[in-house]
Amino acid sequence: MKPLRVFLLLAPLLAPLLAPLPLSHALTKEFGGQDPWVRTRARPELEWRWPHHVHTAVHNHIGPVLDHAFSLPRVHLQRGQAYVGAASRLRRVVRRMMAGHEVRIGVIGGSVSWGTFVTQRGYNDWFSLFSNYLIKAFPAANITTRNGCVPAVPATYFVLCLELSVDTPVDLVFLEFTINNGFDERLANNRNVLDMERLVRRTLALPGQPAVVLMQCPVQAQAGYPDGHPKNPTHEPWDPESRAVSQYYDVQALSLRTALYDLAVRQAAEGFLWEQVFFDHHPGDHGHKIMADLAVFMVQQAAMSLLHIPYGKEDAEMAEAPLPAPMYTGAAGSGSFTVAAVPATLSSLRPSSSSLCLPDATKQSIRRAETKTQLIRCAALSTNLSVIASSEGFEYMNEGSAAKPKLGYVATRPGARLVMRLNTDRAAQGDPNGVVHVFVQHLKSYKHMGVAALSCSSGCTCNRTEVDGHINERVSQLYMALIEASQHQACEITVEVAGLVVSEHTGSQGIFDNLFRSSQAFGVREHTGERLQTLRNKEGVQVDYTR
Repeated sequence: MKPLRVFLLLAPLLAPLLAPLPLSHALTKEFGGQDPWVRTRARPELEWRWPHHVHTAVHNHIGPVLDHAFSLPRVHLQRGQAYVGAASRLRRVVRRMMAGHEVRIGVIGGSVSWGTFVTQRGYNDWFSLFSNYLIKAFPAANITTRNGCVPAVPATYFVLCLELSVDTPVDLVFLEFTINNGFDERLANNRNVLDMERLVRRTLALPGQPAVVLMQCPVQAQAGYPDGHPKNPTHEPWDPESRAVSQYYDVQALSLRTALYDLAVRQAAEGFLWEQVFFDHHPGDHGHKIMADLAVFMVQQAAMSLLHIPYGKEDAEMAEAPLPAPMYTGAAGSGSFTVAAVPATLSSLRPSSSSLCLPDATKQSIRRAETKTQLIRCAALSTNLSVIASSEGFEYMNEGSAAKPKLGYVATRPGARLVMRLNTDRAAQGDPNGVVHVFVQHLKSYKHMGVAALSCSSGCTCNRTEVDGHINERVSQLYMALIEASQHQACEITVEVAGLVVSEHTGSQGIFDNLFRSSQAFGVREHTGERLQTLRNKEGVQVDYTR
């Protein structure tokens, strides 16, 4: 019997290149064998617009702002505004667009907002639809939007590499991480709440003091039909856990689950069933149109509120106020993401076709970043570096093609060892006796994955850390393993595959054989020049190689 394959994407800090989310073939069978592209198609027959008398009443002020064809009924648009609050920063952005100023808007998130399973990315994904609306609704404004999403990475990745996906100064940033952050059932000390608080604080503190909006998109299986329904027997309300972050920081939240649940479950309304909105756990064209509807409705409500409650001193004071103390201890400085180590030679190297995102930040840097002094440094660097001191049983390989590379270190037997040598000496930047946080980002999946141990084997010391590559959810997702290492110019970290391998299937089939059938690219290539971030302005869609 051939050995089961163990896949680890390894390099100091943020190493992985690709981690695909699989197309769920079970969903196709579960929904009567319908073609998912057909059942999730856009539905123009459901669209409606504000009545003419509403346009007339406000025409001189915001008439074009109301010119949008909604697919989602009004009451459900309102239900989907999961948290509104005072919205002082959002009102400031809308006021600037109404006044014809230059405005920059971005989105960061995972594969949903990136545009997986829409018929044409850059046009039919929700952020592109929303961007088109804004440019038409505010013709006098100079609006530029950037989709900086990176599929299959959690919020913690952007805590480190936020500036690679967001233009600064920036006025409005959407965050979409409900799926990629995973599930934590704890009400207190919830990991996802802490991670989102870190990212929200980082984003709020960017130059321009942007408004922040949480776009919450449920996994199809999370949203769910009633218990016992053959299509979906479970109901896991994952998105409310971050509502505390919205309330504490007064950042708006849009919930696709809240907007659709009554239509999909209680009413079973044609055109709004879960299978008509979701391709698998990603929304299709229709789902993205509904997500765009939620964002458009939010902007329209902010614009109308400015007519009867003008932006004033109280709004300005709230929008420009310093961040409050964090809810969670450690969130102010991004908690475990305080100090990152990079080999000293990396900063001078140029990006190449296969790259890593290697942030270098001290605890002081992150704290100072929140006061508008941005010192966090992310560099996209080649994987072909002398970081690997030795390798026994690990092979650096491309399991994809030349056009769509799927690169990573792969081990297929227990006892395989990979040794990385890097410079963790940060004496010139702080306490020479302080620990340095090193991150090894790796792939977790639901089959053909194993367990590895991370330890410091030479030069530096650290606690031994075990990494389990198996998860029960039928997704493949990037995770970060933290190592707290002592400082040394030649710190060697060893990765050793344990004897235990967990798998759903036997045989020699690699995990990529199924995961890449959808031909979807996942990883951090938006930050290396291999895959483009999309921008949109009055001149139309553009692409960006500069990140």
